[in-house]
Amino acid sequence: MIRTSFYHIIILLCLSLVVYYSLNVYFINNLQSTVSQDGVNMGGHEALENAVEETKPILNKTQSTKSRSVQNAIIRKVMVLKPVFRNKNPKYIGIKQNLISCFLPKPYNLTSVWKTANSWPKLNEVFPIKDKSIGTVINAMGMESILRLKNSRRGTQLKLVLELAGSQFVLFKPSWYTREDIINGTVYSGKDRHNSEIVSFHLAAILNLRYTPIVAGRKISLRNNLQYADNDLRQTMPVINNQQCAYGVCHYCKSDETVCDDPITGTLEGAVLLTIPGKILKYRSPWQRTYKDQLKAEWEKDDNYCAPIRKQLHFDVLLDLIDAAIFDFLIQNGDRHHYETRENRLLLLDNGKGFGNPYIDHIDILAPLYQCCFIRRTTWERLLIFSGGALSETLEELNKLDLLYPLVTKDHYIALERRLLYIYSTVELCKEKFGNKIFK
Repeated sequence: MIRTSFYHIIILLCLSLVVYYSLNVYFINNLQSTVSQDGVNMGGHEALENAVEETKPILNKTQSTKSRSVQNAIIRKVMVLKPVFRNKNPKYIGIKQNLISCFLPKPYNLTSVWKTANSWPKLNEVFPIKDKSIGTVINAMGMESILRLKNSRRGTQLKLVLELAGSQFVLFKPSWYTREDIINGTVYSGKDRHNSEIVSFHLAAILNLRYTPIVAGRKISLRNNLQYADNDLRQTMPVINNQQCAYGVCHYCKSDETVCDDPITGTLEGAVLLTIPGKILKYRSPWQRTYKDQLKAEWEKDDNYCAPIRKQLHFDVLLDLIDAAIFDFLIQNGDRHHYETRENRLLLLDNGKGFGNPYIDHIDILAPLYQCCFIRRTTWERLLIFSGGALSETLEELNKLDLLYPLVTKDHYIALERRLLYIYSTVELCKEKFGNKIFK
């Protein structure tokens, strides 16, 4: 009797092991299918590479062994993350409720609303952590009347400068895509997505990276505001199929690529970005891409790339760039070829290349994190608060407050949660190698 029970236990243990390993294989394959198979280069980092020295590469053969090792390490680590990374942290509820109360659009006083907003920026903080006036500014940006309209030559794509009542200037980024459009190609393919600017603003507030511009969704009528456009802009505002259109003047602006008023509503959807006062300086990113398929950047070839960069940059700026890499990875913005600073601290400007494809994760956007293997302790603690679906839940609640809701599809929220796990696994691998000294 005892012997029979013993055999039964052995059989059950064997079956459990079979199920366990089968599930591991399934989940690893599932994760692998979400990673870009096309042009992703993980660079290399000894800290992560050594974690999987004996791992058989599972990515395409065109990548280096070290690149595949880092990729494999991050993917495999996701599968064994502790429950704390997959469960909701109750601390997020209070933060979510506070953000909603701050972002909720509210009545405003035109004589003071812009003065209030322009008094907020200091160092790399553009808006405060707790101030219900944020909702008044958002409301004014979305509703206040337009006095003048002109073209902005800043950047590579069409942007309009609107002067709103009260002498406040904002940038208007128009809509080029529907919410369901999938941007294929490289990580920097396609035009800017106006909804990405709005969602990025909300995400930055959630992660307490409060150095993005304040952004709000808005619909304007090109036809009704034609009278306020300056002469230069008017020359690029043709009427096509009885719709008022515009193409502007910029590096990539073309007369055959126009945005137009919707034939039914007579309006053009877009994002308005509040201009940030003060002197803003622009620098080339150390992790800039070459934008050439056959030419790799130095950071993609040098396993110890972070060492010389650490000597060149102020440490706070380097930590800012690692924060930016985490932020960019979540939204999948692989186009931060330059970065801007105000009072020697980084700003998160130009977030329009995010949310292009929810089915691909370009993990090389995390290169500053996995090559340097350190992170602000405050950033890490904030990321931990929004585990287990809390990030997408909170983001959705903030998105609901915008005039243009819905801003992204459900697949993009799913992608955010998946990418957050990749960030957790990357930091955990660095921690296994270097311990708690990775937290700064």
